[in-house]
Amino acid sequence: MAGLPRYTVLDLKLERLGPEASRALQSERLAAIAAYVYHNTDFWRSKFDAAGLAPGDIGGLEDLAKIPFCTKDELLRDQAEHPPFGSYLGSDRSHWVKFMTTSGTTGRPLRRVFSARDWDQVLDRFQRNSPIGPGDVVVMLGPVDGMMGPTAGAEGLARCGALVVHAGRYDSRTKVDLIRDLRPTVVNGSASYLLHLAGTAQSMGVDLAGLGIMAVTCVGEPGAGIPATRARLEESWGAFVNDGYGMTEIFPLGGACPFSATVHIPDDLVITEIVDPETAAPVAAGEPGEVVLTNIVGDTQPLLRYRTRDIARLTTDGPCVCGFTGTRFAHSIEGRVDDMIWYRGANIYPSAIEAALRGLPELGSEYRVVIDGPAASPVLTVQVETATETPADDLAERVASALAVAVGVTARVEPLAPGALPRTDDSTKTRRVVDSRS
Repeated sequence: MAGLPRYTVLDLKLERLGPEASRALQSERLAAIAAYVYHNTDFWRSKFDAAGLAPGDIGGLEDLAKIPFCTKDELLRDQAEHPPFGSYLGSDRSHWVKFMTTSGTTGRPLRRVFSARDWDQVLDRFQRNSPIGPGDVVVMLGPVDGMMGPTAGAEGLARCGALVVHAGRYDSRTKVDLIRDLRPTVVNGSASYLLHLAGTAQSMGVDLAGLGIMAVTCVGEPGAGIPATRARLEESWGAFVNDGYGMTEIFPLGGACPFSATVHIPDDLVITEIVDPETAAPVAAGEPGEVVLTNIVGDTQPLLRYRTRDIARLTTDGPCVCGFTGTRFAHSIEGRVDDMIWYRGANIYPSAIEAALRGLPELGSEYRVVIDGPAASPVLTVQVETATETPADDLAERVASALAVAVGVTARVEPLAPGALPRTDDSTKTRRVVDSRS
């Protein structure tokens, strides 16, 4: 079968489509990708055959629910049985130009390749409606090699004309010196590391908020989507906070805009569903659920109805003030199904704990959740760093009260001195939960 066309991505009008035009575009591309995967990948042909589906059965969005879901566990098994990239690979190796892997924070990483066609579309997505151009400086705080978001961001912003500075190999104090001297337009890193770096800058007498930084872009963690965390970042950096979203398995997808903290998802690249994590039934707009994505433009490792394990909810308030008419997440990514803590009959998302802690100015930026003891009667301890060496006597009690309101359980609170919890200098995802139940 012939390959997929090279879709137009740079056209800003694709972010301004009305409902009928958007539905027609997604329907056309869904039918095309369904036929493509059936004829070009053993993985999807087997899934379609097992479901009694033929490519012609998928004529548009109304047929999306006929397609079986796809999970990361399936892909991992497929790559183990058909190394190195699995039988869901749809393009020839002569077309590949990029290799990377998933982070592997919840298991063995998936291997990912991009064809030149797919990678061009990724970079076009970054360039479309970008406020960055010649004369701007972007500092990347974390590692870039082998990571999709930072790699695509660095290459995409360089294509826009910016000077992109890779600072991942420097320690925190050197990074602060670099930012002070370069006065970048944008700084990119994880939310937890950006808060940590702000603390380092304060100890060095550097006022980050006075450097004229336009934006900090947060990747890899859901932290910047938490209002209290976002507020701390805005105050520390004096800049617009953009919470980016994407998946190595799919594409880099979206971020916020200066008018709204909602995450804008490009409907010309993916179809987005929100389902109940347990039953997989669709949930109503405004209700939280698991994000399911269908890549309708990729030819290399195309995924249909991929269960991301990310938790989000759709907005219910129509188009954004910026003019964007596509899908938007109301509160960014709120957590992951895999990160959910089952504690004494209650489901707890770490993001809910973070939201409660960030609202207390007496606390520093670092915290850790420790669950230990016997499985039948575990103990939940929240370790928090204080903002000063001499915290108020009732701090632990007030933190415990805030946590009880936020997550509905009683936690033991352990205040620690500033700097007591471990840090990382590479802006990678911070491990917040230690579960050692016996």
